[in-house]
Amino acid sequence: MKHLFYTTSESAWEGLTRAIARAEKSIYIEMYIFIDDSEETKAIINLLAEKAYGGVHVHIILDAFGSFGLSRQAVRTLRDAGVELLFFKKFFRRLHRKIVVVDQKLGFIGGVNIHGSAKKWSDLLIRVDGPVVRSLVWSFRKIYKSLGGKNSEIVGYQRKALLGRTRLWLLEHVPFIRKPRLRDSYIEAILKAEKSVLLVTPYFLPHRWMRQLLEGTVARGVEVTVLVPKSTDISFLDTANRRYMTLLEAKGVKFFLQPKMNHAKLLLVDEALALVGSQNIDALSFDFNAEAGLFFTDVKMIAGLKKITEKWKAVSVPFDPLTHISFSHKVLSFLIKILQPFL
Repeated sequence: MKHLFYTTSESAWEGLTRAIARAEKSIYIEMYIFIDDSEETKAIINLLAEKAYGGVHVHIILDAFGSFGLSRQAVRTLRDAGVELLFFKKFFRRLHRKIVVVDQKLGFIGGVNIHGSAKKWSDLLIRVDGPVVRSLVWSFRKIYKSLGGKNSEIVGYQRKALLGRTRLWLLEHVPFIRKPRLRDSYIEAILKAEKSVLLVTPYFLPHRWMRQLLEGTVARGVEVTVLVPKSTDISFLDTANRRYMTLLEAKGVKFFLQPKMNHAKLLLVDEALALVGSQNIDALSFDFNAEAGLFFTDVKMIAGLKKITEKWKAVSVPFDPLTHISFSHKVLSFLIKILQPFL
């Protein structure tokens, strides 16, 4: 099983572009934000149209809210080329997953969207091949069928069963199709921690159960570390981040502020079990959104992820409530406390 980590949106787009350019039969894409607002993102759209004109079957599923900014011209370009373009529209539900599969052989999954403002962000996308790609195709099939997709190759796809958990397995979290799995997966993984738990997330708005879980983990003598950006792309959520960081910092959780926007979402337990995906630490991801990620115990993958997180931590600064909490943050905290179940 081969893998590759992309640690910025820009490098991930380059990797996706190379894979798409080499596609011979099919391209499946699920994306939360896909907008033609930069030269790079327009180039990806034009490449997808080119591949479709060349006979490659291209099927794209986009969240209607997240990809609201996709231009009518881009939609026409894709559909005129024969691309099947479907939009996910459900009240207070989001298709937050980021999955790309090429020729049913090469898969990409993580936190990377496609929009110009994210170009220089840190993020995580994993490229994989091998048996786990079958799980990605099967998962894409479920969303595709739920939206009325008719392509027989996708609808009739039969996945060969994977016996139990291997070194790499897919976590699906689709509340409107099946029982939500994200909460149970986090609880199960963190309760197993003996030495360390590392979380990387752009938005840290944990439910009470998550706060209690992290507090209890610290009380067991496990080191819990959370990396968040000093400033995110949504300034209001900076205040939310700091509110919950302050509460848990007092309980012994260690927080580090990264100097630039980091959109990655990961969990690393005892440097032996990891989850990289689309999920944030907030109510939207755990209660409402469709999310997906890869759990893995593969030694080489864990080692690669550790190097990445060490680099991010090395340029971060410890969070200090006395220094990083302003008067305006304190004023907004009351409102955030009320809204947290929906953020």
